[in-house]
Amino acid sequence: MSSLSYGYNVRNDRLRVMGLHELLAFLLLIAVVCWMIFPRELSTSLRSARLDAVTLSYMQAWLKAKPDDDELRLLLARELIMLGHFTEAEAQLSIIERDGHSHGTEVAWLRLKQDFSRLMAIVPENRDGTMLQYQTIGRIQAMDRDALTLEQQEELAGMAMAVNESDIAAETYTRIAREGRQPDLWHERAARVYLANGDYQQASQAWVRAMAVSNAEDQRKAYFLSAIAALEAGSFHDDALSLAARREAPFLHDKAVLYRLMLLAQAGGDMSRAQRYGILLLNLPGARQLR
Repeated sequence: MSSLSYGYNVRNDRLRVMGLHELLAFLLLIAVVCWMIFPRELSTSLRSARLDAVTLSYMQAWLKAKPDDDELRLLLARELIMLGHFTEAEAQLSIIERDGHSHGTEVAWLRLKQDFSRLMAIVPENRDGTMLQYQTIGRIQAMDRDALTLEQQEELAGMAMAVNESDIAAETYTRIAREGRQPDLWHERAARVYLANGDYQQASQAWVRAMAVSNAEDQRKAYFLSAIAALEAGSFHDDALSLAARREAPFLHDKAVLYRLMLLAQAGGDMSRAQRYGILLLNLPGARQLR
């Protein structure tokens, strides 16, 4: 298409300057130039950038020029695992191992995430007994939890639950409770894992730990009653009565707790203790409504 202007034919069509491939090549050229001028700034930018096709190309170009940038290589491997590019991720991890750099925990963690992602991609009924399942469980068991962040420990516990390694999950939640915020909630998580696994005494102990670190009176009461209920569920009546005797003092003014302890003592055949709880209960205002 053209038009006449001052005696000349003028084209109105827009010409495309460069295609997609030329644009990517141009951007890579800019990245290399930036690396030559501002290497630290570019490396830092790549670490914080959202991964897309262009950023991935930048990373690969950077690592060709700076193959000893292990932190960026680990980041690239992690992003590749998230994208499901396991072969490419393994290639990056192998380079780090081959060079003998001290990133054993990081490499082990990413290999675990890689195996776990592959395992979860299998239909659940086809996972049991596979070599990948055994390998994933082995990596979970071998993981150095002392070297993991709290976020990674929480993720590890979730992985352990998914492959029926409930003891590792509960132990990890207990570890987080000692190191992180809101410890009573993490102890409670551990207790529920133990309870689901039929380990009633461990569940009770976890609820007692939750009670010991909780700052809320109502929550401490709930943990106390849960600890007793767990022992009763496992038919550990003597242990439940012993726990009640050790921990009852802060709750002797509470009608619901006294009533519960009275029933516990009756079920355990300790009638003198049941009578004691009954007397304390009757001496509280409004307690007769519970009868």
